[in-house]
Amino acid sequence: MNKFRVFIKEYFNFSKRERNGILVLIIILILLISARFVVNNIHKNKRVDFTEFEAEIDEFIAYQTPDLSKERFLFDPNTASSEELLSLGLSPKSVNGILEYREKDWKFYKPEDLMRVRDITEEEYEYLKDYINIPKKTYSSDYKYQYPENSSNEDNHELFYFDPNTATKDELEKLGFLSWQADNIIKYRDKGGYFSRSDDIEKIYGLDDDFIAEIKPWIQIENQENTKEINESSNSDFNIDLNSASAEDLQKLNGIGPSYSKLIVDYRTKLGGYININQLMEVYCMTDELFNSIKDSFIIDKTNIKKIDINKAEYKEIISHPYIDKETTIGIVNYREFKGTIGSVDELKSQKVISEDTFNKILPYIKTE
Repeated sequence: MNKFRVFIKEYFNFSKRERNGILVLIIILILLISARFVVNNIHKNKRVDFTEFEAEIDEFIAYQTPDLSKERFLFDPNTASSEELLSLGLSPKSVNGILEYREKDWKFYKPEDLMRVRDITEEEYEYLKDYINIPKKTYSSDYKYQYPENSSNEDNHELFYFDPNTATKDELEKLGFLSWQADNIIKYRDKGGYFSRSDDIEKIYGLDDDFIAEIKPWIQIENQENTKEINESSNSDFNIDLNSASAEDLQKLNGIGPSYSKLIVDYRTKLGGYININQLMEVYCMTDELFNSIKDSFIIDKTNIKKIDINKAEYKEIISHPYIDKETTIGIVNYREFKGTIGSVDELKSQKVISEDTFNKILPYIKTE
């Protein structure tokens, strides 16, 4: 028995160096066990709560979405209240657009004028056009787009053939156009508008149907093809960088006025830069005719394209890009939270986070730096 005790004592008798080694091993074991416990708890059922973001997006979508199932009734867009416009099924965005239009003292003279409101969709217009009821009356305000009191196009005037693309203000007034109507025609031309046929005169604000019927037979568009060739030729003399040009630079081109230049620059900012000339066709109100006349006037420097860092960007920054919708944004953010860090943008396609078509479209505008 004594021998056994001596054996045990000698067996568990460690030197100071050995005791220090055992202590270090014990500490390491404790750290490993603790780390495993912490890691398991961190990743256990970890979920990202997008409730707040989704609510904001749903609210944004509702703001732009009309309800075309509501009962329709006759209304005058010049006087209808916001409540009446909403009850007709217009989206809140479209209603605000109408109110802002009226705040500028602009008037609706015929149903088609509703389409002059930028936020009105073609779907909304088609749904309501037969219910637009604008009383025939004159307006006594001093606003230039309204019919002045006791004045009309029925005064004595001279009729002769004219081209609305080139006629001077004096010539237009001799034909019976009121001063402010002639101004509207000239402003339309200055902004890049072009009359390609006699029916285009109906685009001008404030012309009554009787006067249009009288004046249309006298409209003669002269040298239309030659004019177009001259415009395109003069535009081809330019070599403008679409990604650095200012609004003033763009206005040097035939067909681009202050409105178009602002739209082009604003859309460039939203995109982060143009990578293809065909993206100009995505600009609001861009026509095939204008696009074809200016497309050869540009070069595109892609070196300063603004890209979204999908490892750092907030939800709102990602979804603000014109090519990225709610579903794509949620997919990117969820994958980032799951992965921790996205190593390459190609993972979005290889891991089927988003569709291949969407990936190819947004690829020039995303990065993982």
